[in-house]
Amino acid sequence: MLSRGSVEKPGAEVAPGALRCVAGLPGELELPADHREGDRRAALARWITDPANALTWRSIVNRVWQYHFGRGLVETPNDFGRMGGLPSHPELLDWLAATFRDGPQSLKWLHRLVVTSATYRQQSSERPEASRLDASNTWLWRMNRRKLEAEAVRDSILSASGNLDLRMGGPSFRDFVVEKPEHSPHYEYGLHDPADPAARRRTIYRWIVRSQPQPFLTTLDCADPSMQVARRNESASPLQALALLNNALVIRQSRDFALAVAARVDGDRPRVVEAHRRALGRLPTPAETAALAGHLERHGLTNLCRMLLNLNEFSFVD
Repeated sequence: MLSRGSVEKPGAEVAPGALRCVAGLPGELELPADHREGDRRAALARWITDPANALTWRSIVNRVWQYHFGRGLVETPNDFGRMGGLPSHPELLDWLAATFRDGPQSLKWLHRLVVTSATYRQQSSERPEASRLDASNTWLWRMNRRKLEAEAVRDSILSASGNLDLRMGGPSFRDFVVEKPEHSPHYEYGLHDPADPAARRRTIYRWIVRSQPQPFLTTLDCADPSMQVARRNESASPLQALALLNNALVIRQSRDFALAVAARVDGDRPRVVEAHRRALGRLPTPAETAALAGHLERHGLTNLCRMLLNLNEFSFVD
């Protein structure tokens, strides 16, 4: 212990330890007298993942729930303490935590458990009688209508155009050009070629510059990489509409989207149906087909594909 932080005033020796406020777990770490740094890290890892540490298992399942529903069973995923929110469904939170802890402890298994539940598979349709009793949908009487994350929007655009590279692993790709690397580097996103084949990889493999966020993704509510973000904002703004309409990536992928559709089918109406199916995952209704065919006739297939990528149904999950 250094008195007032001064290295010239050393006090009593402090032993490695964990929190003492977690019920059922001692705060002391069992370490030999001649332990190394790796021993301390391993002891802390064992303390965090101890079956008696309910906080760990509750926190994990709460974040997975938040990922799928937009809001966790505890609305403050970074704070399970007295200053945080109370669980809306405490029995469900404990059941998920215990089932995950005592089961395979596989996140893939946990995701599957949540998305195959009756609660997740609800529609987001409004029910006036339920809305009067629970306007915020705390009790999950319907699914929350959610926006796709910025990364998912980018990946979906590449998928609709047929350009999404699904290879796993490997080095990151750069969607910027570095200028003046010899002193203070400038990361110029606007100079990047949207036709670069390396940039067709999933957004999870994007090279992240913490000091200079990517403008297109930031406009779509991507988290600030220089900060810890427990829960992202979901906003709707004119800037987002303009970005999805005019960004160089969207324009390039709209052209490739149109080329892929034209290579697959002939005729205006078949191309409308194929483009709609690729973008939205369903066939258009007769009224939608007629309206989109008119748009194709007036503005061409590329602009039709660009318009489909700008529909709310493309960017929202119902």
